[in-house]
Amino acid sequence: MVAIAPLVRRYRFIPERITLHAEELAYLWQRRRASLRAPDITLPDFTYLQERIEAHLQGLLVAGDELATMLDGFLHGDQRDEAFAAAWALLRSEQPDAARKVLEAFAAARGPVLDGFADALATAPATHTAPTLQAALAPGSPAPAAAGGVALRCHRQLDARSPRLAGLLLEASPAVAVPAWRALQALDSPPGAAPLPFAAALWGPSPAVRQAVLDVAVWRGEPWVLDVVRQLAAEGDEIGLGWYAALCPADEQDAAVALFAGRPLPQRTALAARLGRPAAIRAVFDWMADPDPILAAAAAEAWERMTGLSVEGERKALPAAASADPLEHDFPAVVFLPDLAKARQHWATHGERWLAGGCWCRGFDLQSTMTSEAQHCIGLQARWDFAARAAQIGTRLLVPPVV
Repeated sequence: MVAIAPLVRRYRFIPERITLHAEELAYLWQRRRASLRAPDITLPDFTYLQERIEAHLQGLLVAGDELATMLDGFLHGDQRDEAFAAAWALLRSEQPDAARKVLEAFAAARGPVLDGFADALATAPATHTAPTLQAALAPGSPAPAAAGGVALRCHRQLDARSPRLAGLLLEASPAVAVPAWRALQALDSPPGAAPLPFAAALWGPSPAVRQAVLDVAVWRGEPWVLDVVRQLAAEGDEIGLGWYAALCPADEQDAAVALFAGRPLPQRTALAARLGRPAAIRAVFDWMADPDPILAAAAAEAWERMTGLSVEGERKALPAAASADPLEHDFPAVVFLPDLAKARQHWATHGERWLAGGCWCRGFDLQSTMTSEAQHCIGLQARWDFAARAAQIGTRLLVPPVV
């Protein structure tokens, strides 16, 4: 009699698929981080990205009790988004032992990897992690304390009066100061709390810290914000320029456009598009006729971003520099020049309405209203800029996620 032994499976899943899901999750999380305030990513785009992230997470959870073993290399590696993928999946499994492994790795992490753990701890349930994160704010290593503060803020368990957190705001290392400030975004100070050290942190050498400080000030509606960003913009500070474009009052739009016109490409047209004021539309209309193909093409993109109307015309290959690599000569960069006749037609049809409006993005006037239709069409940057302008007049409508 011939007998065949039953097949013994080591796993009830395909191990290679688990690795693939982890790699895809790490990649998509990196895209999510880059997309959160992007001018060309809409709310439906971002929602779809979130759905893809969740789908790969569900693929990872199929590994069950074997998940920690399968993701150990990611959890203890040196890549921020891979550390996030492993930590988030383990925390979402809601197993106490998995959470313990994540917290041990979090305590040992440094640099960008620590930021990855902070992202995971902030966006996964805090059932098994909150006590450890609270303990991290006690005297000890400042980097894990600041990262833990971000996670606690996202779970609404951060005490804004924490003296430890206040001390982290003025840490010399941006790796500590930036997450400490991020933890306070849109978190109002309780009565009797000491004032935040805005001035001391704002004028330091780190652009990343300056960005984090201004984010807190904008969403809290600090009355001095416009004066400061105007000064920073006049000094050529990139963060100040960006916020000035977002917050610029209507009566300063001509001065803002003149300031932006002196900036190099592609920053010049990007700032004008973010401004969205009638003066910016007029300037971009003129720039489209410039003989410089790079400026003309960038202006056409800014035009579409403000008006929602495409003027894409002739495809033009840009000449490569004499010292360029042979590959660049064979495959030169390509731009699309604007169709000036179409642009003039747009101006003749809509120009009067644009000049009478306030702040344009994708053909919607966002001066005082953001309709449901607009929310599906405009980029996330314009969405948050609209909310920032509202915050500056005392109305907190929306706040971008801390993570």
